[in-house]
Amino acid sequence: MTCYKHPDYVRALTIRAALEAGSEFDDVVTVKSSSRGALRYAQVTWALLRQRFTARPDAYLVTFRGYEILPVVLLIAGRRPVVYDEFINPVEWFVEEHHKFAPGSLPAKALRGVMRSFMKRTRRILADTHSHLVHSAQLMDLEQSRYRTVVVGTDEQTFRAIPPRKATDEFVVLYYGSMLPLHGLDFVLGAAVELKDSPAITFRFIGGDEDDRRKVEAAAAAGASVRYQHWVDYAELPGIFAECDLFLGGPFGATVQSRYVITGKTYQFLAAGLPVMIGANEESRVFTHRTDSLIVEQGDAGAIAREIEWAAVNRERLNEIGQRGRELYDERFSSAVVQRELKGVFEPATGSLPTDATTSSEGGPR
Repeated sequence: MTCYKHPDYVRALTIRAALEAGSEFDDVVTVKSSSRGALRYAQVTWALLRQRFTARPDAYLVTFRGYEILPVVLLIAGRRPVVYDEFINPVEWFVEEHHKFAPGSLPAKALRGVMRSFMKRTRRILADTHSHLVHSAQLMDLEQSRYRTVVVGTDEQTFRAIPPRKATDEFVVLYYGSMLPLHGLDFVLGAAVELKDSPAITFRFIGGDEDDRRKVEAAAAAGASVRYQHWVDYAELPGIFAECDLFLGGPFGATVQSRYVITGKTYQFLAAGLPVMIGANEESRVFTHRTDSLIVEQGDAGAIAREIEWAAVNRERLNEIGQRGRELYDERFSSAVVQRELKGVFEPATGSLPTDATTSSEGGPR
């Protein structure tokens, strides 16, 4: 079940698709919000109550963003196992990343205490990466054996192989998204300003809020070659990808959260076979620099600028890098991988969950 203002967020979509495609489950019932605001909690609660006595679920899986509705699910589920897809730890988000609550403050302690009590009542907690798993377990003082890693992947119906753009006099670099601190917009804009004397290189920015638009305009006033759009429809993204040469996946922001994630757009670019630049962090070890991706240090506008210059000069190599990236996606991040990792969460056909932790080749529980 999903109770969020964006119930078809890619994390929920990929998990639902994997469950529905798996032959291990007799039936998968999806409950998701369609109402807005507080009404969605009432709507989902009522739907779960109905399913409790009609479908009689063997197990429940709460997908992102589920921490607000988790206590309701635990209550309705009773003794049935509940799997909680954490994806983003709320203590990490509110305290460490966005500094809404000061570390050690009463609100921070209360949030951690409440969330820890609910998480202890779940049978399994899902994380998007192994390093995020370790960080959450340490942050919440929970056993790592309670966790499993399930990669995010992407919507493979939308993001399929895209032929590389034919070389022109313009080299277009795409950077899009919600422009959260971990994504590092300021460092990308800094790189754009550093490259102002390279007229062939153009940056295309999509997304963000009014403050982000003003930052892009300030970079343009400083001489950067930039174009900005506030919003495009999700279905338009593959067409936009086909108009660009290099794709910035990040994260570049050097924040707490940026240490542990592979961004959603990185999965999209990899699935489409496009050359992607990522920020070095705990998860970038699975990539190989200038083989299946371009890797730069986080929080370093100069490093981003230098690697873009290299890409513009060596654009004949970008197609091969994109193809190797697609091979890496198939091997480590595809829907087949999501299905396989979910099998480590639910025992086949029964809806029960294994009680012992298995260990992945990377040393983390799966």
